[in-house]
Amino acid sequence: MEPNISKTNSPLNIYFFIGTTAELIRIAPIVKELNHRGISPKIITSGQVKVHFEDIRSYCKGLCSYIALREKGDKSSPVRFFFWTIKTLIRTVILLRSEFKNIDKGISFFVICGDPVSTTIGALSAFIHGLKIVHIESGDLSFNLMEPFPEEICRNINLAFADILFPPSQWAENNLQHHKKIKINTHYNTQLETFFWAMNQKTPPINQLIGKKYYILIMHRQEHVFFRKGWTKKTLKLVIENSDPNLTCVLFNYPITVSLVRSLGYGPLINSGKIIILQPVSYPTFLKLVKGSQYIATDGATNQYEAYLMGKPCLLLRDFTEQIEGIGKNVVLYKSQPKVIKEFLHNYPKYNSKPVKTKIKPSKIVVDNLFKLSALPYRIET
Repeated sequence: MEPNISKTNSPLNIYFFIGTTAELIRIAPIVKELNHRGISPKIITSGQVKVHFEDIRSYCKGLCSYIALREKGDKSSPVRFFFWTIKTLIRTVILLRSEFKNIDKGISFFVICGDPVSTTIGALSAFIHGLKIVHIESGDLSFNLMEPFPEEICRNINLAFADILFPPSQWAENNLQHHKKIKINTHYNTQLETFFWAMNQKTPPINQLIGKKYYILIMHRQEHVFFRKGWTKKTLKLVIENSDPNLTCVLFNYPITVSLVRSLGYGPLINSGKIIILQPVSYPTFLKLVKGSQYIATDGATNQYEAYLMGKPCLLLRDFTEQIEGIGKNVVLYKSQPKVIKEFLHNYPKYNSKPVKTKIKPSKIVVDNLFKLSALPYRIET
């Protein structure tokens, strides 16, 4: 167990349960807003993957695990992941029993964010222990249980167990109309605030890309690289072979994706530098890479949202998405139609759009309402 580095006698007991750096990026603005009001929330990490607190610690000081469950091994497969999920759920329920035994549950909230498997582990654990469950990013639904998989299933489970829902848009709120629960629209994803901070950070250049025009290609979702390998290889080939030959392709070193690209016969392009494989980078560096690219082709909805915020052309390599942000503007959904890929790649400049500008702080909306919904008098910061 790793202690929280800053502890105070908080009037509210607030726990965050996360399993990925993407979740950390979304909760960090809420943690920062709580700290500003004298609340020291506790972050529990599930061990799903390594959470890179160091990426954004300068944005929100004191970020660390209060309780860190054992990390899943590097070797992964759907079967291993299933058994890790069951074991981690059991460990979490047992481990948190003593933590929650004597707290005042009337002024306690258990916060989960989005749809990773860890959020459902957290939701089930909190439900068993009788805590009020808060779901951030509610209502972003693809309405297809197989994409994103298993996240769409997890999100629906989370909605069933959560008590308080924070949808990030009117569209997401409308998707929750059949859920008779407290719903509060934050208007944007909480990631917005971390994104704006990260875009203003100074980051060193990537030497391999200096003086080059490039695009970013990301294909990493398990329903694609594990369960639809034929579709994935066909899609990767369509993107690489229809992209402007004067552009360099940037891949991140996801071993399965790199293996699939090599299996398509693109080893010579890797060796010649026309396809560059980069090691994972920090969040601010990644955003600067996207900003400097001509476009991004990705199967990740988080990348879709980031591209939407900066107005960057985005080819979304999916049939279904849980986000509508950018669709019809800078984001084009593939839907397994080769002509869509070809049209986008031949005309990508027309998909540049204006970056998002807003003074709305989703984190403030969340924290204001947590005070309102607690058994304590609340104060709203201006």
